[in-house]
Amino acid sequence: MQLKQLETVWHTVVNGYNLSQAAKVLHTSQSSLSKHIAALENQLKTEVFVRQGKRLTGLTEMGKALLPHIETIFAEIRTIENITLDHISPDVGTLTVATTHTQARYVLPTIVKQFRSLYPNVNLILQQADPETITQLVMRGQADIGIATESLLQNHYLRCTRFYDWMHQIIVPKEHELAELDKIDLPTLASYPIITYHGGFTGRDTIDATFNQSGLEPEVVLAALDADVISTYVDAGLGVGIIAEMAYEPGHYQNLTTIDIEDFGRFTSWIAVRDDAETRRFADEFIKLCQAKFA
Repeated sequence: MQLKQLETVWHTVVNGYNLSQAAKVLHTSQSSLSKHIAALENQLKTEVFVRQGKRLTGLTEMGKALLPHIETIFAEIRTIENITLDHISPDVGTLTVATTHTQARYVLPTIVKQFRSLYPNVNLILQQADPETITQLVMRGQADIGIATESLLQNHYLRCTRFYDWMHQIIVPKEHELAELDKIDLPTLASYPIITYHGGFTGRDTIDATFNQSGLEPEVVLAALDADVISTYVDAGLGVGIIAEMAYEPGHYQNLTTIDIEDFGRFTSWIAVRDDAETRRFADEFIKLCQAKFA
């Protein structure tokens, strides 16, 4: 039995039984992975995967029994690799952080600057993605750290640490009729055209659910991934903006002002790593810098 065969099983599972995707992650061909699976099943004299035609759709009972042991093997291998690298070159390597645009743009710049001063020889990669993709990147080992508000807690392969809490704010031009309000309620907000985040980003699903539960149907005239875009169109007078509080930069949009809203609740951004292996020391240091920012 070869490690390559077991690695193929693991990556096939975490990539949703999609051999094409697993092959891309492993930088090999789909036919090569199929051969590894066939060789393993031949050695075991039983099938590991459930098949529908040529497609893999799940694990057999044997596959389910093997998977925890395969996970343990590769967790130990990753830990040994990281311990070795930390011993040989503790301040050299690559750290990939998968995160949303909001985190990368508004929260991480000072942390990245601190980290670069501590580890100038570490190649730091910020990979921007949606929360679900961030989860997958960390789970597959394509990112060392994931930072997002949604999705991370829902995956049992990840170990999550609280980063910081935040709420939404309303933004309007200073000459807007709502600008004098300190706080706004949902019915009043719903009576104006809304500009906010795209579905799945920065609490948008909670915004929609909150309006729905109150029996309100606001007109969302524009949805964007970026608070800068939302702020630009609010400044242009197209509607009232709903953004994350950490994304408001009064110095950049001097014609805008904020109004508090509590109806959408409080959110938590999380830092996630794989739960089954230790990270490099400089990855641990990056997480400590994140936590120190909001301590």
